[in-house]
Amino acid sequence: MLNVVHIPPEAFSEIFKTGRNILLTKISPSVKEPSIKIQRNVWSKPQLIVTVQAPDEKSFVDFFAKRGNDVVSIFVKGERDRLMKMYADRKFKNEAVASRMEKEHHFTINVPKGFAVSVDTTNFVWIRYETPNISQDVIAYWYPYTSDSTFTKKYLLDKRDSVVKKNVPGPDPGTYMTTERLIPVLFRAFKLNGNYTAMMRGLWKVHGGFMGGPFVSISTLDPVRGRVLTLEGFVYAPKMDKRELMRQMEAMIYSVRFPDQAKNDRINRMAEMGNDTEATPADSASTK
Repeated sequence: MLNVVHIPPEAFSEIFKTGRNILLTKISPSVKEPSIKIQRNVWSKPQLIVTVQAPDEKSFVDFFAKRGNDVVSIFVKGERDRLMKMYADRKFKNEAVASRMEKEHHFTINVPKGFAVSVDTTNFVWIRYETPNISQDVIAYWYPYTSDSTFTKKYLLDKRDSVVKKNVPGPDPGTYMTTERLIPVLFRAFKLNGNYTAMMRGLWKVHGGFMGGPFVSISTLDPVRGRVLTLEGFVYAPKMDKRELMRQMEAMIYSVRFPDQAKNDRINRMAEMGNDTEATPADSASTK
């Protein structure tokens, strides 16, 4: 997920201080308890500095064993946020695609210039960037929200396979995209811009063919319209490292916004006020 370069404290000179991601460690009796501190733009810009500190070596090791994934997540999110900020800049943003999605399908997404809409139907959109060596693709599709079971891993995977089978053909007749089920698909539920959302990350393949690669998708609830909107980024780049290409795709799909989010916010607040626990997707949709 990250390339790590170890720098001894005595060698941490000015040249290394310009790095955009820096992890500092501090083990000292002056530290009262283990903690993580985040700083930004201390020696350069944009820069993210995370300091993990503890009073002694044992407490440091124990703390890092528990919170190490949090540290990685901070840096990964920082990389995504930088890309999202760049893609929102008018110098890089494809304004035509964003305006078209908002006008015709009631959502916006920031993709860089060079991406073009290749398929646009009533409930499916395909946005692509092609070179002789790589293919970066964003697909979006939406469908009615009917029950809580919509936001389960099985439902979303089955929905994905049915949609891409119909809309994403392979290179030869009778071939089509599907999900590689032999490798576990990662799943996580959270809130994105206040809306209930589920993320999936895994591998795709071509049924009846030999193509494949990674994908990441987010499915987010649009309470105003009673629908689920799924955006997926996938890459085809044989023999190439696809980590940074996928980070770019993730930054694009996480930029999704609904033009009338204020209405969604009111619905979400009403749903949460009517429940002692956190609102479920059903609460939000039924309060429409």
